Amino acid sequence: MVGKKNVECRVLAINKGEIVKKILYQNPDADFLFCAGDDKTDEEMFRQAKSVFPSGGRVPGQAVTMAAPIAVTSIMDEDEADRLPEVEIHLTPECTFATAVGPPSKKTLASSHLTSPEEVVMAMEAILQ
Repeated sequence: MVGKKNVECRVLAINKGEIVKKILYQNPDADFLFCAGDDKTDEEMFRQAKSVFPSGGRVPGQAVTMAAPIAVTSIMDEDEADRLPEVEIHLTPECTFATAVGPPSKKTLASSHLTSPEEVVMAMEAILQ
């Protein structure tokens, strides 16, 4: 996959979106999700950040659950993978950030734009305060 100043070689089923799923699956009590990137290899990550909440939001009182992702099950035998439980994700839409870095005119699945890496650092500092 050709990206911005890089060539990415990977297993077809594993991408940045699958890694986001793995992190959420292994850390279901996470307080926030912040994804930032500046090229097309980051779009699957942005897509996954949005898809955590299938209806576009979280219905009060309704749990959001996640099955074990390919990034977890691909290193297991089939019987072991079938025994992995679904986990309840405690993340909320308000604490999920998918941010494209670059010009605001850039076409992306991200929900927001920042123009520079420095703005990414400032945004993360603001979230953590």
